[in-house]
Amino acid sequence: MSTAKPKAARKSGFSKSEKIAIPIIIITAIWVVYSIMQPAAPSSPTTPTLTTNSSGTSGAPDFTLPAVSSGGLTGQSLTLSSFRGKVVLLEFMEPWCPHCQNMAPVLEKLYAQYGASNVVFVSVSGPWQGATADDTAQFIKNYGSGWSYLYDATGTVMSEYGVQSTPTFFIIGKDGSIVAKYDGEQSFETLAGAIAAAS
Repeated sequence: MSTAKPKAARKSGFSKSEKIAIPIIIITAIWVVYSIMQPAAPSSPTTPTLTTNSSGTSGAPDFTLPAVSSGGLTGQSLTLSSFRGKVVLLEFMEPWCPHCQNMAPVLEKLYAQYGASNVVFVSVSGPWQGATADDTAQFIKNYGSGWSYLYDATGTVMSEYGVQSTPTFFIIGKDGSIVAKYDGEQSFETLAGAIAAAS
């Protein structure tokens, strides 16, 4: 009479695969809980931003750049914040830009009307398409511009202001806040109205 062999009792404890899986599950669970509890890291901006002053308006980033005259670089520099207390018409331009060339007579007319008052005109030329300070000097000669020209050799200031095309105009109030921005060619009336509103 044959009898069936009794089944071997299972050994107490965990199998080899269980011993490997359990720590992995525990570590994963701890990591998930830790990740949820961590505050989100602030994202770093990918584009330049304008500083904000206490009134909540966008403040014009300050800069110092070399000055250019019809004879080339003058050896002097100009700092934007030195004009605090005055309205500033800030133009970003390139001497080869046809739209900037079209705007030269409009700016000259604005300068003739407002340049003697508490309004400062500043044009910043950049290095796009290989433009140099000498190109800016030639532009000043060609158009007889009487206001301040500066040269942004690295394009850093243009980047800080988020300039994507030329000309770009900023009207800066007496408190250093940006009160208006215009891209491309603008009429005399548009810019004159913005200057008057900021004065």
